[in-house]
Amino acid sequence: MKKQATLAMAGVLAVLAAGNDAQAKSLEDILKEKGVITEAEYKEASKAKPFDYKLGKGFVFTSPDQKFQLLLGGQIQAQYELDNYEVANKQDVSQFNLRRVKTLLSGYAFTKDLTYKATYNWSNVVKENSKAMEEVNMKYRVADELQVMLGQEKIQYSRQWITSNTAQQFVDGSFVRNAFMQGYDIGINLHGDLWTGLVKYDAGIFGGAGQNTKNKTGDNAYNFRLTFNPLGDMKYGEGDLENTQKPLVSLGSSYYLNTVKKTVTGTGATATSAVDNNSSNFVTDSNGWLGTAVKGKYFGTKVAEDISVDSWEADFAAKWRGASMQGEYFWGKAVGETSGKELIAKGGYLQAGYFVIPQRLELALRYAWMDPNSQIGSDSISEVQGAVNYFLYGNNLKIQGDVGNRHIYKGQVDDLVARAQVQLLF
Repeated sequence: MKKQATLAMAGVLAVLAAGNDAQAKSLEDILKEKGVITEAEYKEASKAKPFDYKLGKGFVFTSPDQKFQLLLGGQIQAQYELDNYEVANKQDVSQFNLRRVKTLLSGYAFTKDLTYKATYNWSNVVKENSKAMEEVNMKYRVADELQVMLGQEKIQYSRQWITSNTAQQFVDGSFVRNAFMQGYDIGINLHGDLWTGLVKYDAGIFGGAGQNTKNKTGDNAYNFRLTFNPLGDMKYGEGDLENTQKPLVSLGSSYYLNTVKKTVTGTGATATSAVDNNSSNFVTDSNGWLGTAVKGKYFGTKVAEDISVDSWEADFAAKWRGASMQGEYFWGKAVGETSGKELIAKGGYLQAGYFVIPQRLELALRYAWMDPNSQIGSDSISEVQGAVNYFLYGNNLKIQGDVGNRHIYKGQVDDLVARAQVQLLF
């Protein structure tokens, strides 16, 4: 009778959890919180099952000896975008877009200390097939203080880039972040959590040519990041969806060093230059701080030369009881090693949000600014955006919308961008 009563209570609790818990806790978690089962019973019930499902992580397959595990999940972001340009030679756009459609694989092999991850973005198959394969790597945990990554991952530079796109307050990251971030690259990275997440570090060496691209030169890229969480470990995630009951603060800084090769094709008036064999985001993005300068012939078209790149950023984030704030400052320097010509770019953003209905409805505001080349006057860009987010099951199922005005100082023009997005993470 007691067992039947326990099962009946478990069923009622499961129904209530499905309807009200934005994080969709497991049945074992709920029973433990309510005091229905003991700590020992919780550990026994939580043991890996041959087949399971975890919301937000996917379907879980575990070998009988528990030495191997595979998580199979997916992500879909269906988006609508309206672009209204003030400049006459720009075409206004009203479009529906599958922003991201991903298959997510992860798990461990032989030991829980050896993990792996593979993500494939199907939306890039249409747009840019060479960038469909994203994070593909293995990580070995020697200890919390030292973990080693081999393979391709996000360069640990910029808080907003490191934060998953599924856990951001706006439909997409700031245009300033997009201009300065390196993207994905292949290499080795050392990561550690010190004093239970109080301090975190990353130190990596990468090919330097970017996502899914083999380096053709003898130069490599180096990246370093240090994060300090004085009030306790703070995970990467924008907004305070968890409705944190104690204040959390995080301070971080990253540094990136690389050398890229500028090539020259053609002669005379038809001569053009580009960065050879490099798919790093700050080079290839239409508004990337270095790529824009090279395409605009800032470094000239007469000499093929190496360009040394130094890039630095500083960031902070804070959250408490549904309120959140974060910001970043970026600085980049490029020097032509033959011409001696120098480029300095800088920019930043500040954003804040508040859950007017805890864990359900959030409002956010962001201001961003960038000077892509301080050596040239009147080419700065600024943007003001507002956003509203409604969470049905946390970040696993949410509806987002934002609208922004981007001001281009050169020409004194304004562009209006409005976006709406539905996100499903399973």
